[in-house]
Amino acid sequence: MDLKFELSEKSIQELGKIIQESVKSELKNLLPNSISVQTPDRILLNRKQACKLLGCSLTTLYNYQKNGKIPFHQVGRKILFDKEELLAHLRVNSKY
Repeated sequence: MDLKFELSEKSIQELGKIIQESVKSELKNLLPNSISVQTPDRILLNRKQACKLLGCSLTTLYNYQKNGKIPFHQVGRKILFDKEELLAHLRVNSKY
């Protein structure tokens, strides 16, 4: 059984808008509020920046992250570190 649909130009535009709104809605659900908005108070660092702040190598940072020794946020495959969370974690867990 073959079904054939014909869409008018107006229907195609409406369908495009519906898809666009659905994608926006799903993206909002996937991204935590703390990551989707970066304010001056909340600075997010990539891996290289976090290494520079902590004074460690990428391998050491990866091991800290893997073993749950430092807080991080993951969005898809991207790993981000909140600067204030890292500094607070260091203050609490410092052995000095």
